[in-house]
Amino acid sequence: MQRLKDLTLADRVTGADQSWWRLLLPVSTRLGEKVSDLDLQGRTVSCFQHLTMTNALTFLPLLDAGVRLRLAAVNPDSTDDVAAALLAARGGEVWAWNRMTDAEVDAGLDWLLSEPADALSDMGGELIAGCVERGIAPSGALEATTSGLHRLADVEIPFPVFDWNSIQLKDRLHNRHHVGLTAWPAFSNITGLALHGRSVLVVGFGPVGRGVALVARSLGAVVSVAERDPVRALEAQHHGCRDISLEEGLASCSIVVTATGIEGVIGKEQLMMLTPGAILVNVGHSNREIDVAWLDQQPHQPIRPSIDRYTVDGRDIYLINRGSLVNLAPGSHVVVDEFFDTFAAIITYGLAWILSGGADEAPPGLQPYPPQLEHEIAELARQSRF
Repeated sequence: MQRLKDLTLADRVTGADQSWWRLLLPVSTRLGEKVSDLDLQGRTVSCFQHLTMTNALTFLPLLDAGVRLRLAAVNPDSTDDVAAALLAARGGEVWAWNRMTDAEVDAGLDWLLSEPADALSDMGGELIAGCVERGIAPSGALEATTSGLHRLADVEIPFPVFDWNSIQLKDRLHNRHHVGLTAWPAFSNITGLALHGRSVLVVGFGPVGRGVALVARSLGAVVSVAERDPVRALEAQHHGCRDISLEEGLASCSIVVTATGIEGVIGKEQLMMLTPGAILVNVGHSNREIDVAWLDQQPHQPIRPSIDRYTVDGRDIYLINRGSLVNLAPGSHVVVDEFFDTFAAIITYGLAWILSGGADEAPPGLQPYPPQLEHEIAELARQSRF
């Protein structure tokens, strides 16, 4: 079954593209070659995650090894339609296209849950939780997000789930640096605005929020942070950010960025506090950190690609990329594939490890991603810089 925009979009991927990707993504390329040589015929992998070109390249080695791949988009606005077409053309079963409705995203999840799988790759915990509810028991699963860990915290999971959101590679590289380094160029490409002199509120000063805040400061913004944890709030002060309440920040800052991993952190009550002309941005995994469903009940209209204007209590406010990840907004042209090389390798290698019996002796429930795999990937990355 295929549900995607246009299968012929796969023809846009040229031999020159693939040659450049091999140079750009040396870690996932080398580990992908090892995975391609495995015999994984008859094994099924179900994936509920963002479908970018880098993620598409993640799964090609598994298809080469004979895996039956079923993939649905976890987010309505982050799919690269060319990537979806490439996977489908290579034999993957794909339910993903850009600008899906929430109902279509939910239908994709139901489609994934209609059949058993040997391994799962999840971003948000919804696929894993759904498998538990329906009695589907894979050999193992990967989870990549803070949102997913929140969702699964109270779920009694009868199979092993390997958390790669908390590993050092993701925490020290992607969360702390890569999100901020891609989010702000995307913001400027979408809006045409620079940050110098602008007041920015970052909601949440975890690893992602820290990186976003510090890059904004380096670009000339006046940065405030709303953080409930007093230790993190104190850390924000030491980095030169104002430590203020959420209410004060919403009422005074012209750009508001959510980075909490928690759904509904900016709801109706908070949206009513925004200063006129405020711009809302999300850098967290969930497209529901901002209550877009409530906003959609207010007068609104698109005013340029990836920007919608809403009138709330007589004030205009602006939402970027429908509340989805700003750095994955279509047409923003700032996703730096090199940044995701090690993380593509984490997914490919982790799934191949599960399918090859690596998780057979693992206890059920949430546990760390295998450190020996992380160290192998990190060592290969050290040796692969050009």
